[in-house]
Amino acid sequence: MQSWCVAIIDESPDNRADIRSMLLNGCDKRLTFLEAGTAEAGIQMVLGATSLPDCIVLDYDLPEMEAPELLAALAGPDGMPVCPVVVVTGSASPQEGRRVLRAGAQDYIGKDWTTGPALVRALENACESWAMARELHQRKTALQLLNDRETFRSLFLDSTRELGEEQALKRVAARLLGQYLKANRVLYGEADETGTVVVGPSYVSGVQQMAGIYNLHDYGPTLLRRLMSGESIVVSDVQTDSTRSDREKSAYAKLEIVAYLIAPILKNGQLVGVLAIHQTSPRDWSADDISIVREIAQRTWAAVEHARAESSLLAKELQLSQMMEIMPSFSAVLTGPDFVVQLANQSFFDLVGRGSEIIGKPVLEALDEIADQPFPALLEQVYRTGTAFEAKAMIARLARGPGKSLIDIFVDFSFLPLYESDGRISGIFVHGLDRTAEVSANLAVAQGTRELRSVTENTPDLLARYDREFRHVFVNSIVEKITGCPVSGIIGKTNRELDMPRDVCDELEKAIRHVFDHQQHRSLDFSLPTLQGPRHFSCRLVPEFNELRQVASVLSVTHDITERRAYEQQLLEQDLRKNEFLATLAHELRNPLAPIRTGLQLLKRSPQTDAAAHTLPVMERQVGHLVRLIDDLLDISRISSGKIVLKCERVAFQEVAVAAVEASQPFIDAAGHALEIVWPDQPLWLDADPTRLMQIFSNLLTNAAKYSYPGGRITFAAQRDGEHVLISVQDTGMGIPADMLGTVFDVFTQVNRTLDRSQGGLGIGLSLVRTLVQMHGGSVQAASGGIDLGSEFTVILPLASAPAEPQSSVAPVLTTIIASRRILVVDDNVDAAETMVMLLELYGYDTCAAFSGEDCLEKVLWFHPDIVFLDIGLPGMNGHEVAQKLLAHPVTAATKLIALTGWGTEEDVRKSTRAGFHAHLTKPVDPEVVEALLATLLPA
Repeated sequence: MQSWCVAIIDESPDNRADIRSMLLNGCDKRLTFLEAGTAEAGIQMVLGATSLPDCIVLDYDLPEMEAPELLAALAGPDGMPVCPVVVVTGSASPQEGRRVLRAGAQDYIGKDWTTGPALVRALENACESWAMARELHQRKTALQLLNDRETFRSLFLDSTRELGEEQALKRVAARLLGQYLKANRVLYGEADETGTVVVGPSYVSGVQQMAGIYNLHDYGPTLLRRLMSGESIVVSDVQTDSTRSDREKSAYAKLEIVAYLIAPILKNGQLVGVLAIHQTSPRDWSADDISIVREIAQRTWAAVEHARAESSLLAKELQLSQMMEIMPSFSAVLTGPDFVVQLANQSFFDLVGRGSEIIGKPVLEALDEIADQPFPALLEQVYRTGTAFEAKAMIARLARGPGKSLIDIFVDFSFLPLYESDGRISGIFVHGLDRTAEVSANLAVAQGTRELRSVTENTPDLLARYDREFRHVFVNSIVEKITGCPVSGIIGKTNRELDMPRDVCDELEKAIRHVFDHQQHRSLDFSLPTLQGPRHFSCRLVPEFNELRQVASVLSVTHDITERRAYEQQLLEQDLRKNEFLATLAHELRNPLAPIRTGLQLLKRSPQTDAAAHTLPVMERQVGHLVRLIDDLLDISRISSGKIVLKCERVAFQEVAVAAVEASQPFIDAAGHALEIVWPDQPLWLDADPTRLMQIFSNLLTNAAKYSYPGGRITFAAQRDGEHVLISVQDTGMGIPADMLGTVFDVFTQVNRTLDRSQGGLGIGLSLVRTLVQMHGGSVQAASGGIDLGSEFTVILPLASAPAEPQSSVAPVLTTIIASRRILVVDDNVDAAETMVMLLELYGYDTCAAFSGEDCLEKVLWFHPDIVFLDIGLPGMNGHEVAQKLLAHPVTAATKLIALTGWGTEEDVRKSTRAGFHAHLTKPVDPEVVEALLATLLPA
């Protein structure tokens, strides 16, 4: 009688008893029962059983979960319940029935109408249905596995078919197999008879690489023997394998291997390689897994062997080509009965006076001049008989030169037959030496030696010859001038033995070794301490070949480039200063031209108004500024050409100083500086040119005014110091960086070169000061605590003894600010701002002026301008920064911005556009352009 184990899961003991009774009365099988009163107990009972029950009778309404949830817990990896299930329900509604069937139950039956025979039939039907479904699923899975396997084989073949490099083959094969098997590591190793396996880069996923050398004996005493017998090694879980020792398990754990599959690769009965698959978790390897791994192992080995054979063949062909190329003799391969030039080296091309264009042509077509010479008949003879031919100093008449005239060339050569694998002659190998140059060379050797000795001993360059151990074989006599060491003390020694700096020795030896190894020139620059101090050198290393075209030594030609490098640096600095000077000159010329041009337009349109009367002094001041710029340029030119002549006379320092203060006072007052004068009561007499002396002090005072923040303090002091007078101009301004104190007197040098350098200047004032002071027999020096810590310039002049009456200075002049209305003009140049305001008022606009970025940001809030003319080079906050703040403020976001500046390059215009300006005008601006632009931006 057949046995049947039924699991009953129902919270009611009475229900379980009823089900047992119905089954026992209605079934002819020998029944055993497993029972559980809760869902959790039922799950544990079924899944924890030694053998699964034949069927489960499941109550639909369990206290903690319903039947569909319990069915989900009992599902296996394939989604089906682990055994047949019949659900018993109280209502037996169609909805509940559909739910349990979708959840995996094979049938459901109502409690109220269940009978013993009906329940037995339901269980029998469920078992048959479950078995059929299981079989169908297994067939579908097997079919899918077969399709996947064939797809993988096709992918593997397609991916490896065109690969010719063995490492690439191994990498691709490992990656494809690893992805297919979802393995953590796939490695390909090549083995030898001792059990040593060399593993290259592997496919890995979540684990470390295992590239290295391993011994199979370290992983068990039988592993090597089993692999050599052709057996695949299959381990599902190393740690639970009782045949493994603790040492072996530890070795596997270090490599993150829990389960593995190893397929051996045998050739002629010898183990030549392994393909191993590793998992970091236990895995039951299927027969299909083992089969595909063994197949891929064999396919990979075959592909690798094929790639190696192809690579070996290509290497031999390349080796032949390289050997021919490096051979000092001429060589060529002629194939077929027409003797087609298949291969030739450069020596052969040089011999025949042709290039690679002869490759692929029959020899009589490539070298038609040999048709009536012995060579074609000799080739025919060797090709027909297979007997090599050799000749010494045989004359060949070959076409050379532009006119292709025939010249006699003496050659030693051989014609050697080339054979196919079947013994047939396939071509002829031509090999020989051109001896023509030997006679000429022998005649020229003595003369050449004398000339070479003359050149090496008279050249300013250091010549040296090195052997492969970096020893000096030859040096010329210039070495004594550079090092103080005689030639005899250098020959046979290395640079290290001569105590040359280590870093220089490293670079030289590296370069010399490269020339020996690669037959290529090398160059390098280095510096050395010499008897003349530190010097810079440029060295060229040239290979010297022996008669076998091998590098026998390396010739070093070393040239002293100290002066050249200093001159190049000087040229770079001069070019930079020239460019900076030209840009600054353009800016400085535009600034005074702007108010002059605007003033002219005012005079033209309204010559009798008060505005016109105010314009003339502005124009005069700006013309004076232009004159001073031009005078400074002329003075620099005169001084450079030696045309300045001092008109010296006996003059009191105080007289000249008063005139200098008068000339500088407008700049001092315009910036709101306080000027302190500290002079002695007694006159300080000098033999000097009063005009040039005033120019010195005026330049220093004007510089102090320009480069001090508004409201600064300037001290103009003088005192007697023995036979000299010390005159100083000290300010509380921007200061001078420490690294510029040494160059501040150089021509075209300026401390600050940013957008806000509105103080102007060409960078020639201090250069003039130094030159003029030196022409008076004095000196000048600059001192500063650093940025924003002020500056002090001290002039030292020799005193004279004649008496004179000193003069005092004059009072400062104040500058006024004009205010107005609906167009705001922002320019720190007061004259430029005021003349633009006057012009705009003549056009009928309400106008107002501001003289800094901060002043602008305050006035726009109450003035509400429609347009702002904005200078870019404002002090402190430049025009671009002001524009950004205006456009970001809701009150002025819609205001039109016009850049009005002395900077007019294309890049300056692009910067203005990026900053949000609506237009960019370059000083001096044409009033008609202003009027037309305003008409566009503010239409009536």
